[in-house]
Amino acid sequence: MGRNERPVDRTDPDRAALAMLLRGARGRAALTYAALAHRTGISSATLKRAASGRWVPAPATVAGFLTACGATQEEVATAEALHQRAGRKPRGAPAREVIEPGRLSTQGELNSALVSLHRSAGSPPYRQMQRKSGGIWLAPSSIWGILRRQRLPVSSGQMAAFLRGCDVAEAHQEPWLDAWSRAKRPCLVPGGLHPSDPYGSHAASRTYAAACLPRITRRGTNMLRHRPAAAAAPASWEVVRRAGDLVALVDDASGIDTRSLARRAGLPVESTAQLLEWLGRQQLVATRAGVHFPGPALELPDRSGHQLLHRALAGLRDEVGAAVYLNGYTDGDVRVVQCASSESAPPAEEWVDFRTAAHASAIGKSLLVQLDNASRMDHLARHPAVGLTARTITDPFALFEHLDRGGPHGAQFSLLEYSPEVVCAAVPLGLPGQVSSVALSLPVRQYPRLLAAARRLPELAPGLLLAGLLGERSPAPAAIPQPTGGTVS
Repeated sequence: MGRNERPVDRTDPDRAALAMLLRGARGRAALTYAALAHRTGISSATLKRAASGRWVPAPATVAGFLTACGATQEEVATAEALHQRAGRKPRGAPAREVIEPGRLSTQGELNSALVSLHRSAGSPPYRQMQRKSGGIWLAPSSIWGILRRQRLPVSSGQMAAFLRGCDVAEAHQEPWLDAWSRAKRPCLVPGGLHPSDPYGSHAASRTYAAACLPRITRRGTNMLRHRPAAAAAPASWEVVRRAGDLVALVDDASGIDTRSLARRAGLPVESTAQLLEWLGRQQLVATRAGVHFPGPALELPDRSGHQLLHRALAGLRDEVGAAVYLNGYTDGDVRVVQCASSESAPPAEEWVDFRTAAHASAIGKSLLVQLDNASRMDHLARHPAVGLTARTITDPFALFEHLDRGGPHGAQFSLLEYSPEVVCAAVPLGLPGQVSSVALSLPVRQYPRLLAAARRLPELAPGLLLAGLLGERSPAPAAIPQPTGGTVS
């Protein structure tokens, strides 16, 4: 039995009605498209397109389709009238007004609106859209999936790139980005940014994990097998941006109450109170008698990005009980931007430069997974995948399949692949326009703690995001040193 057809595209009512008429005639005749192609001499692909509702088929195609199906004269006349009405409309223009972004609330509505937006832009080719968007967030395969209603943009950055590819000016993008946020429905509390737990990535590679670690880790990994896919990390950036706005308002005011702060920030009072509670735990806001003041973290002599990030990383290290690393991908190389370690949480020995071992380390994997295929291949051409341990994946295609199992925001693990002495985990941070991640490492003897510690990363990562945001807003941020070879410390 053949596969079910895709639903008729209902963007244009006349094209949709014509497609439904064709499908009805084929259904009554009980003919496959292959049989129709044999009877009409028209390719099955052309016949399928004619009944899709996406294009206005040629008159000969419509006539041949209906004749082969034994349609009545009334059906033929109706089809001719629909074809004439659909054919009079400008090619590439939407048959009706594009849905207002402000009215969109579901993923299906947003999908349909993006398809209409693409058509209203003249249906530009995928490569042209990629060039217009800058090519960072938007791959042709992503455009293909979006326009076939198989997916939504995975992040606000990719959404903005798609809009640029459809010639939507920067000034008109905000309603569309708000619609994307509503469709994705992100939480407003940083602690709840990842309600589905982002470890579907490693769960998908359960067999590989089982070969690496003993039974206790197999059971922990198996528990995650059927969990839903990770929430898009950039959703956390939107929440952190709002939290950063609150910090800036509190810092500018000489004491401010919750209601006044909510009014100035344009947020609901309840959401503002939840964010303030979280900011209090980050020591960025102090509350006395219902009035909010800058917290101890904002009273540092040096409020540069380097100091704020160092403080946030140290807090993350103490929370998970492991050495943690803030990483980025710049100028085509893996960079460890900062590391927080201690005597009880020792760093991993960088016995092979992380820049050349991206295929084996959790740090490198979490950065490579955010790159498009061309950038990955470019990296491996400069830094070939070599076997560092018996567990290292050296085949590029097997590596890419391993990386992509959980999507661009899933967790990545290094289970004895980089070194027989350490196990590691990393999650992308989702900084807009940047390829970045946060990772942790544990001595191999502490492997039973890996999954529990790794689950804490997405809950605590918003603190790093906020530190990065506040550092960018500082008047004169300090340059962040780039560590080189040797032991990361």
